[in-house]
Amino acid sequence: MKETKECPFCNEEIKTMAIVCRYCYADLTSVSKDNKGKFIQVRVKTGGKIYLGDIFVPENFRISDVINNNRRFIVLTNVFEVQQARDIKVGYLAINKERTEWIELTSNQKEPSDDSFVKITNLAA
Repeated sequence: MKETKECPFCNEEIKTMAIVCRYCYADLTSVSKDNKGKFIQVRVKTGGKIYLGDIFVPENFRISDVINNNRRFIVLTNVFEVQQARDIKVGYLAINKERTEWIELTSNQKEPSDDSFVKITNLAA
């Protein structure tokens, strides 16, 4: 029997029997084995730095549901720190919501049910 699996939210390797992901703290008890979804690319400003990465959005969820859930962290994969000279590959990043200044969908990506959605601000409020 395989002893590890990928977390459906952050894609990190975790134990098969885990009920909470040790990396992103996702509750895995409510996740079905055939959980589907997609990755949506976002820009996040936190601590004076801007990151470009992907957020996993489960099927039948909106990105705002994932960002505004009760978890303390926003989990990004395929992350790059955006700088003026060149981007620096970070890989995986869990960002504390209390320190996040804004989150922005990258170009051509909007929530299907809300065409005016572009930026989420003041997450700590």
